[in-house]
Amino acid sequence: MITLRPATDEDAPRAAEIAIAVDIAEVGEPDYSLEDLREEWAEPGFDLALDSAVAEDAEGTVIGFAHFRSGDLVVAVDPLRQGEGAGTALLDWAERRGSERGETRLRQAVGDRADTARALLEGRGFSVARSYYRLERGLTDVEGEPDFRGLAPEDALFGIYDAAFSRIPDYVYRDEETWTQRSLHAHNLDAETTRVAEGRGFALVRRFEDDVAYVELLAVHPDHGGQGLGGALLTAVFKAARSGGYRQVVLNVASDNPNALRLYERVGMTQRWRIDDYHKPLPN
Repeated sequence: MITLRPATDEDAPRAAEIAIAVDIAEVGEPDYSLEDLREEWAEPGFDLALDSAVAEDAEGTVIGFAHFRSGDLVVAVDPLRQGEGAGTALLDWAERRGSERGETRLRQAVGDRADTARALLEGRGFSVARSYYRLERGLTDVEGEPDFRGLAPEDALFGIYDAAFSRIPDYVYRDEETWTQRSLHAHNLDAETTRVAEGRGFALVRRFEDDVAYVELLAVHPDHGGQGLGGALLTAVFKAARSGGYRQVVLNVASDNPNALRLYERVGMTQRWRIDDYHKPLPN
């Protein structure tokens, strides 16, 4: 028997453990951490008692959890406990809570190996809106000093981000406070490797384990598009990462962003794995 209850702060380590196990099962490696989860639970406007749920078995063991983060949904069930009804119960909760929150759709990402989760989502009316590819590039052949500068405490980058991304199909609006906390106050933000072209664009970098630099965002203001700035910023990240002791740079790109895909391929990035972005409309 599966029962649901709101998550508490004490559930965070177990929830992160489940999310990491799901990553390993679905894409072959962790792509999440306890620190990531705690930051999402601390976002402005997030109410842990209302916007989260954990699924327990008859013995009280937590075998799955769900929470909303801005407009996105995270549902994760321990890969060793799938098929017991936790995923169904959590999706039932998500649809109810999503409607209460005024969401127009649910959005859940699953890895390319997630056969069980994929079947569950599709059986409940979810369909793939797009895919995201994890691309990677080694740095052994990178030479030279990086262009542009690192991130400064006074940098206000939200305007560039909003102008650059509000035109793309998968854009989810977040107010400046929420975006700034998530992106500029992240626990693993690497300000030195981040590159900023003042007033024009930026490449925001996080530090991953195993000497991997993750480009969370590459943004160029539309007023400065078509001038090669995106490629120049990314190349500068490669150089800064090499100087900073990284061995690899990775990033995510959407399948319906062909210009970005071509850019990343031109600078030598190749695909590592894929996640699919599932959507389900909710009634008004």
